[in-house]
Amino acid sequence: MSSPWTTSDEAFLIEQLELGHDLEWIVTMLNRTLIESAVKLVQLYQEGSIMVMAVQTYDAQLRRCGE
Repeated sequence: MSSPWTTSDEAFLIEQLELGHDLEWIVTMLNRTLIESAVKLVQLYQEGSIMVMAVQTYDAQLRRCGE
């Protein structure tokens, strides 16, 4: 079992995913397992800290906000 997640660990996970980095690389940098990281992502999603959407949905939302 790894140490508890810090806010900087969570921020790194989110930022690197937003930048398009591979999850396997991210978890290696965080010294975590894929399972631990997947569970953390689900937890962040349930808390409302992250939102998951398709690229097309995101682009459509940006266009709507720009109108």
